[in-house]
Amino acid sequence: MEKKGFNKAEFAGKLDWIFASHFDNLNNRPCVFLSHKKEDKPACIEVANYLRDAGIDYYLDIEDQGLQYASSINDPVKITESIKKGIRESTHMMVVVSEKTVQSHWVPFEIGYGHASILDQNRLTDENNTIKLSVLTLKDIAEKTLPDYLRVGYIIQGTKSLNEYITKISDRLEKSMTNESQIIYHGARKHPLDNILNWQL
Repeated sequence: MEKKGFNKAEFAGKLDWIFASHFDNLNNRPCVFLSHKKEDKPACIEVANYLRDAGIDYYLDIEDQGLQYASSINDPVKITESIKKGIRESTHMMVVVSEKTVQSHWVPFEIGYGHASILDQNRLTDENNTIKLSVLTLKDIAEKTLPDYLRVGYIIQGTKSLNEYITKISDRLEKSMTNESQIIYHGARKHPLDNILNWQL
């Protein structure tokens, strides 16, 4: 059975990951940077927990002490450097999108930097490069037209396509991940993400 994922933004999580890497081959495991607007953090935490249970590492800023300190003193230089470091240490980026995202100043920056550090440097080696940058639409915007700058990645519109995304980046079969309770079948009666994602898509 696969181990759970780590939040690499968290100091203790990073130490646990380093320790676990000595015993398991975690270096080739995907790590997803979760880009989002601050108001969508509760939904983002639920997505992060789902990724963790699927054995996928992630970067969620809530546990990045350096970034939180930089935000508390309103230091844009340190905020930018922390974000860039989190993206560089990730293999994938997922932009969690709601109707509030278009008001964000940081999400467009993260997408632009994600292109440069995740997509562009892997273009020669990764045939399926489009999945490196994904856009997960929350329930309030799932069926609406996205702004052009958010239509550049692999679009995830519900629990079914999120499961497909997870199996693609982990290179595992959906059936085996479902049987091992790493992911929940999208048509399940009580899916843990039903309150934030559109299960019909």
